[in-house]
Amino acid sequence: MFSIFKPQPQKKRSILAKQKVRPSQKAGENSTKASKSRSMTAKASLILLLFILAWGVGIRIYDKMTELASYLHSIVVLPPREWRIEVVSGGGAPLPEDIRREVYKVASRFLKQGSPGELAILSRQVESLGMLESVKVIRPLSDAVILSAELRRPALLIEVGSKTRFLTMDGAVFGDAADNSGNPSATRPTVLVSGIFDQRPNPNLDTSLRIITTAEERRHLSNALDIWQRTADAGIEIKLISFQKFRGFALTLPNETEIVIGISPFDYKLKKLRGILDGLAREGIVASRIELDYEGKAFIKERKL
Repeated sequence: MFSIFKPQPQKKRSILAKQKVRPSQKAGENSTKASKSRSMTAKASLILLLFILAWGVGIRIYDKMTELASYLHSIVVLPPREWRIEVVSGGGAPLPEDIRREVYKVASRFLKQGSPGELAILSRQVESLGMLESVKVIRPLSDAVILSAELRRPALLIEVGSKTRFLTMDGAVFGDAADNSGNPSATRPTVLVSGIFDQRPNPNLDTSLRIITTAEERRHLSNALDIWQRTADAGIEIKLISFQKFRGFALTLPNETEIVIGISPFDYKLKKLRGILDGLAREGIVASRIELDYEGKAFIKERKL
C-alpha cells in the first residue's frame, strides 16, 4: 500500500538566523571595534607627543653638553708654545707703538692657558696701565688672542686736591697733568674745571687708575662737560669752569670776565650770553661780571678802565 507523503514546506531563515547572530550582538561588536580604534589613535598620539618631548629635551641636553665641552676645552687645553696676540684700536686712531709694546708685555706675563678667567684678568691688567679704556679680550682660535682698546683722550683738565688731572668725555678722571702721566694721546686740554672735588680733595683710585667718584660728583662732572660743549658750539671761548656748592657754575673768559650761570639747564643761558657778549663788543664795553642765574634777567657789571 502506497501512501503519499507530502513534505511540509520549510520556512526561510533570515541571514542573521543562518549566522546564528542576534542583532544586539552585531551592534556590540561594532561598538567594540570603534572603541579599539579610538584607543589605538590615542596611544599613537601619546607616543608622538612623547617622541616630540624627548626630541626637544635631547636637543637641549646636546646644546648644554656642547657648551660644557667648549668651556672645559678652554680650561683644560694645553697652552700653545707661542701665542698669536693682536692689539687693535677699538675706535679712532691706531694705538701708538710704545703702548702696543706695553700691552704685549702684560699679555706675555698673564696669558698662559687662555681660559675665560685668565682673559678677564688680562683685561683688568691692561686697563691698570692707566693709558687705555674700553679694553676687550677675545680668543677666536686656540692659539690666538685679540685685544681691543681705546686711548684715553682727555677733554678737560680738572683740579683734584693738590693735583690737576684729566677728564674724559665719559666723566672719567685720571692721570696727572703735571707730567702728562696716563695721557699717551697728543691731546692736551686747555680748559680747567675747579671746585667739584673741594669737599673730597683726596679720593681713591680704582684698578684702572681712575678717580672713584660719587653719584653727586658724577652729576657735576656731566654738567661741566655739557657747559664746555655748549660754549664751544656757541663760539664762546672760556678758560675756567668753576663750581661752588649751593651756587652752581661760573665761567671765566680769557679776558677775565666772570660769567655766573648757576645750575642746569644751561642752554638758554648760554644763548643769552652769546647775545650779551656780541652787544658789549659792538659798544666797546668790557664787563667784569655777568650774572645769568636769575630767571629772565641778566646783571652786567662793567669793568672800570
